[in-house]
Amino acid sequence: MDEFIGALRETREWSASVRILGASGWTVTRNLSSVSIVKSGDNPAKMLADLNNSLGQVGRIAAEGKFGEASLVVQMAAGANPVVSRRSPVDYLQTFSRELIDTATDAWAGDADAALALPGRWTVTLTHDLASALTTAEPSVTWRVLPEVSSVEALLVDVPVWALGPTWDAEKPAIFLVENLEEGNVLHLGRSAIVPLSSATDSSQAKQIFARSAASQRRVPNCPEAASPKALTPTLRTGLRLVDLERAAWRRCATMSWVALSTKVEILRADGALVVEIFGLQRVTHRLERAVVEVDEYQARRAYEMWEWASAPDAVDQRLAVQQVASLYRDQPPWERSADVYEAAAAVFATLRRDAVSEVLLSRRSARTLALDIANRTTEQVVAAARVAIERSVASLLAIGGVIIAQTTKVLTDGQAQDLRILLFFFLIGLILWNAAVEGPPLSAPLDNLRKDLRTVADLLTDSERDEILRLESIVSARRTVFRIRLVVPAVYAVAALAALLVR
Repeated sequence: MDEFIGALRETREWSASVRILGASGWTVTRNLSSVSIVKSGDNPAKMLADLNNSLGQVGRIAAEGKFGEASLVVQMAAGANPVVSRRSPVDYLQTFSRELIDTATDAWAGDADAALALPGRWTVTLTHDLASALTTAEPSVTWRVLPEVSSVEALLVDVPVWALGPTWDAEKPAIFLVENLEEGNVLHLGRSAIVPLSSATDSSQAKQIFARSAASQRRVPNCPEAASPKALTPTLRTGLRLVDLERAAWRRCATMSWVALSTKVEILRADGALVVEIFGLQRVTHRLERAVVEVDEYQARRAYEMWEWASAPDAVDQRLAVQQVASLYRDQPPWERSADVYEAAAAVFATLRRDAVSEVLLSRRSARTLALDIANRTTEQVVAAARVAIERSVASLLAIGGVIIAQTTKVLTDGQAQDLRILLFFFLIGLILWNAAVEGPPLSAPLDNLRKDLRTVADLLTDSERDEILRLESIVSARRTVFRIRLVVPAVYAVAALAALLVR
């Protein structure tokens, strides 16, 4: 916090010094937080001294001297010696008087002090980012230092509504520090804040709120550079100075809410307009000449609430209900009646939901029945497979016993008995392969394909409801039984094969 307060104090001092220099003949140009301070004259040393006296140890300065057709540039940075960074070709005899030729020669050789001593037309330029200290102290926020409230309004009002995202809904939240904004006047939007530069309290509170905010997740169809309605929503205002800015933010929030709820949006960049198409019970289009809906704050709030309702993570048919109601407004834009559309859409959704609930309950019941039927049939198949395996194993053991008796009673020679053992061994190995490739997979397939089948036959159920069906005890038990039988049967065949080969 101490580092931030120090950075804020440094920013205020820079801002005050820039205003003083502007009042004393320097030309000040602002571009967001970047400031360029320029002055021309024939005494570069005095101009540099003015900068040092006003700003202390300043940042990067460029002093360009022009001497007829010749010119050079001296670059100066804080904590470093000045250097001659650029110089044009020069004819010393034609450009400088005899007593200045040596000085000019030294200057063109790279002597910055000699260059600054040359009389001519000098232009000194200082460029600085007023927000650099704040960015270093709190890099999770984009800081902007602006001279007046109108500068902030220009970023919101003068920029097309479909291109507000990079400023008002960027990856990092933005805090605008306004130099001529009185303390007590604050405006917070979804991902930005406008606060007085003079108020450390308001700046610190905004930092604590927005430094913890999550990264932007802009999702506005057909408008990749647009800000989301949530980012443009005013959430806090104190004082009266920012009332007009709050109203402008609400209108743009309502605009993006309707853009996100519409079926299709066409951007007419040349005309600065939007064409919004809504396809519900009928297809209607409305043209926004200034690309902003002109509604009062109440209608704008209801439009945002309707978008939030229709875009919630668990929303199902809410957007469809809004489009059905809004499509009835053919002669009048629906956003002028956002409150009515919201109430009617909620009623339509309730009707749709009643029918949908019945379908979901029926689908859930059918899915459970299907799953239990598959589990029961799988269990029956497992029992049949186990019975067949037992019968084969018993037959194999009897065959082994017959070979042993025949060999003992000399009915079979040792060579014939060994051939029968080998034949029985390979027969049992063949049964292992047959079980693994032919008999086993059909036992597992119904349960393995059940998840995919549920997505098709129970498409009205959510993923969590499908998972709940798959976790039924009958399904879990059948799956375990299949797993065991597919391990035990080949193992039994393997034991029988070894017995056929080894038991004498």
